[in-house]
Amino acid sequence: MDALVVGAGISGIYQLYTLNQRGVDVRMIEAGTGVGGVWFWNRYPGARFDSESYTYGYFFSPELIEEWDWSEEYAGQPETERYLNHVVDRFDLRRLITFEQRVVSAEWDSEAERWTVTTSSGDVWKPRHLVTALGILSAPAFPSAPGLEDFRGEWAHTGLWPDEGIDFTGKKVAVIGTGSSGVQIVPLVAKDAEQLVVFQRSPNWCTPINNFAITPERMADIRSRIGEIWDATQLSPSGSMHRPIMESSLEMEADQRRSHFDRLYDSPGLIMALGNFRDVALDKRANDNVTAYIAERIRARVHDPELAERLIPKDHGFGQKRPPLENGYYEVFNEPHVSLVSTGEEPIVRFTETGIETVHGHYDLDAIVFATGFEAVVGSYNRIDIRGRDGLALRDHWEAGPRTYLGLTVAGFPNLFLVGGPQSVTGVIPRATDFQADWVAATVAGMQERGETVVEPTGAAEDEWIDHVNAGILGTMQETAESWAFGSNVPGRKRAYLLYAGGLPQYRERVKAATDDGYRGFKFSS
Repeated sequence: MDALVVGAGISGIYQLYTLNQRGVDVRMIEAGTGVGGVWFWNRYPGARFDSESYTYGYFFSPELIEEWDWSEEYAGQPETERYLNHVVDRFDLRRLITFEQRVVSAEWDSEAERWTVTTSSGDVWKPRHLVTALGILSAPAFPSAPGLEDFRGEWAHTGLWPDEGIDFTGKKVAVIGTGSSGVQIVPLVAKDAEQLVVFQRSPNWCTPINNFAITPERMADIRSRIGEIWDATQLSPSGSMHRPIMESSLEMEADQRRSHFDRLYDSPGLIMALGNFRDVALDKRANDNVTAYIAERIRARVHDPELAERLIPKDHGFGQKRPPLENGYYEVFNEPHVSLVSTGEEPIVRFTETGIETVHGHYDLDAIVFATGFEAVVGSYNRIDIRGRDGLALRDHWEAGPRTYLGLTVAGFPNLFLVGGPQSVTGVIPRATDFQADWVAATVAGMQERGETVVEPTGAAEDEWIDHVNAGILGTMQETAESWAFGSNVPGRKRAYLLYAGGLPQYRERVKAATDDGYRGFKFSS
């Protein structure tokens, strides 16, 4: 085949569609039994968008926009999975997808000028172009404590949730992790469990999601403004409808600034993060004002003052980690059957047959939920043996951090395209990757028209892009951040910025400039 797309998530599906529309002989393989990517694997209770549903979905088809009604401003996992299945069937893409194909290796064959892709089932695929749409949050991470195989109860990772679910009714349950998935699932587990212990490594600056139903009247209004909504996502650094307030918060009177914070905190979604003052991301003094405000709101919601302080971050400012959105999370800790364990003060020693042993004692459990996040951005690549020219392993090329050109290609790895990979995305992922998918489709189709068979970036172009990516966080609060965006959640990982902080308009401009300049930084051959 001409091209093989790996990964049937929201980005991979659009990539498959664009290549097929261009007349490229393309196929897709997917490790799961269905489409959806993160929205297929993360079936845990409470999983939902933190971006407005209609800004996260596809914009390429007016007919699709007309026929799909979103039920909530921030759709839950089941609805999103239904939507992606509808898209695949609506555009007759399922015939191009082979499921239960987990890639174990991909090797460039310089003589044949093709990739040899081998899956765990033993199948071998030989595309000329290999397009990876693996997702930045798709390689689940687990605690390093031993003994999980001894535990006799039920356990599951939120990123690998069982189809049949888990019934927590009347059970003693532990949730390990208080990132986005932990914050979402904790209130729902607490409703059913007899006892809930939440193990927290470090708290996050969580703000309310303030979700609401989309009425038929609102859906009609959204459709009437879809062009305006699209334009807003294209102008926003995050790919959302929200843009930062350029006015300095430090020049405001305290009561005026608080009025702004009240409005943002009580608004739906990520407005507190994406629609806040620009200087919050640049100036620690401005950031301190936000964190003091959110800390005050947390103290007002948690009855026990000591417990409230343990739920307030001390190690990072607002926005240095992606702030989770919650729905009643803090109020859960007012319930008598819910307790909090800070693993910094009480580390987990091991898992046992009947629960979890810490340095202070043992917790008897019937079920354990691992909301421990992912080996972000590069983890899904590191779990595949990808080898380019002369057998160079991608994980060795990326040993000190990812190296790409334009976040789309890698020097020494011909005809390998990354969609939604490192050094290119942040914010609303589909609004970055639809541009990338269009670029990949145009590049592959253009090569076929010109009779070219191989494309790869130069090492110099790759070095230049890395310098540009790293310069994007200089002078910002991100420069000193410790989060999964730097691989900080993976023990032993060298610190490197994995995303792109320049904003989506600048990213598109950079890619377009290189493309319009005769694909500057690339080498083509026939």
